[in-house]
Amino acid sequence: MPAIGLDTIFTGLKAADGSVLTGDKGLSESGVYEIDTNKANFNLGSKTANITNLSGTTTKIAGNNEVVDVSKGPASPQVAIDSNMINPKILNKLLGRVEIAGGGWTEGNENTESGLIIVTREPIAQTKLYYCFGRGTMAQASQNIQTNTDTAQTREDDNLTFTALGYKQFNNGKPFAIFWEKQEGFDEKAVFDTVFPGQTFIKDSSKKV
Repeated sequence: MPAIGLDTIFTGLKAADGSVLTGDKGLSESGVYEIDTNKANFNLGSKTANITNLSGTTTKIAGNNEVVDVSKGPASPQVAIDSNMINPKILNKLLGRVEIAGGGWTEGNENTESGLIIVTREPIAQTKLYYCFGRGTMAQASQNIQTNTDTAQTREDDNLTFTALGYKQFNNGKPFAIFWEKQEGFDEKAVFDTVFPGQTFIKDSSKKV
């Protein structure tokens, strides 16, 4: 789908039963955390959310010296997120790191699963598109820290990779769903309830994000 801009990104930690974690166990009291541009929240928004592998590999099937069918593999989406800054506490919780004495974090022993919603807009009426992933894992492969110079400040972003997993609420285990606010029957609360079961970030369908 054509898309203009990156409005925002929402995420939330998931429990083993698929519900969203709230309070201290989660990322916020409501269960949903927005990577916003509010410096008071130690966030600086995001530059890109590059989604790949929305379709599986297509393989031609030959028989009797001709192509007789096509086999289509399952989708295996990944999202490369480039954020200017994510609140460090939120970032480390998303990555499954655990707190240690002295105000630090270290790698955890178990995978941490999260949900993800990316909001963009279509180019005609500028209405919202929601790319939704109900279940997946976040990873940060590297951190390239560079020196400032006498004429420039060198910044390194928060670069994360989200690997989507099958989610039973999406057509019996598909890894993603796309919602359009102009689609008949669209309900924003239902979208958030589907991706983040138990969330209270959006309490009624009249609230817009």
